[in-house]
Order: sequence, then structure tokens, then C-alpha cells
Amino acid sequence: MSDIPGFPYESFAELQQAASSRKANIGVDPLAAAEWSAEHAAGAARIAVSLLSVLLVIAGAAALVAAVVTHDYLLMAAVPVMAVAFYFSNPGYKYHKQVTVAVAAVVAVFVDMIVNGFVTPAIIAAYAALTFAAVRAAGMLTNSAFRRHLLSDESSFLEAFRAGACSLRDNKTEQVYIHGPLDQNE
Repeated sequence: MSDIPGFPYESFAELQQAASSRKANIGVDPLAAAEWSAEHAAGAARIAVSLLSVLLVIAGAAALVAAVVTHDYLLMAAVPVMAVAFYFSNPGYKYHKQVTVAVAAVVAVFVDMIVNGFVTPAIIAAYAALTFAAVRAAGMLTNSAFRRHLLSDESSFLEAFRAGACSLRDNKTEQVYIHGPLDQNE
């Protein structure tokens, strides 16, 4: 680790200790985490991510079927609403905090619409919130699995750090260390 210019830890064990004592955090690129998870994840996390994906497909199909069966064709709007929610649910999105607050407001609007008898718009709002929650949950699972992997294997950490797939944040100084294609240390 000492071969990385400006890196604050001399050894991987020192980095692991800093991370376990919350003196440092490993940040991961969501796309790299998803790719790693698709290739290496196993067990409950892999099943949960798959189920969340299937849930969204089934929910979208259910909206289309319900629109046709009930002749309430406004329900078809749930599919593009899901696509928009999917896009904005990326935790790496520039305005991810504002989007999270907006989705919380959507939940409040959903409750208000249900109480006031606006069922179809409430269902569409629920689809947006469901999509957002499912994508964020899947991202959290893949990011945390990738982060745990990087903190358990020095060569994987070094490879990911050098490729720009992860970063290190010193919680005391708030300094962020990034290497690879997004190198800001040189």
C-alpha cells in the first residue's frame, strides 16, 4: 500500500483496522459493485437482488394487465413512472439526497390520494416509490457485499482502487483518496 502516492495507510491490516473502527470508509462505484455481485455474489444477497429485479418486472406487467382488465388505461402510466424512478434511484446520481426526499413526499402524497379516493394516481405513486425502494435496496446489498469483499482481500482492494472502482475516506480529516481513471491525488 505504501506504493500508492499519498495513501494514508502503510499496510492492508492498518486499512482494515481503520475501517472496522470507523476511522475510514470504503466507497464503491455502484456499477463496479453490481458487476462484481453479478459474477461473485452468492447466498441470500444474490437471491434478494434477483427477487427485487423480478418484483419490478412483475409489478410492471401487473400494471399493464390491470389497465386492460379494468379499462383504467391511466394505470399504464405506471410503467414509464417506474422507468423514471429507476433512473433517479441510482445512489450515485448527483441529486440522490433530493430524490430521496422527493420519494418520501411521494409516499405522503400516496396516502393523501388514497384517503381522498384518487385510487389510480395513488397506485401510480406507489409504483414510483416501490421502484425507488427496490433499486436502492438492491444497490445497498451489492455495494455492501462488494465493500466487504474489498476489505477482506488486499489484491482485490488494490485492483479496485487502482481502477477507480473504490475510494477511501478518512473520517477524521474528511480527506477522500481516489486513484485510477478519476485520480485526484496526483
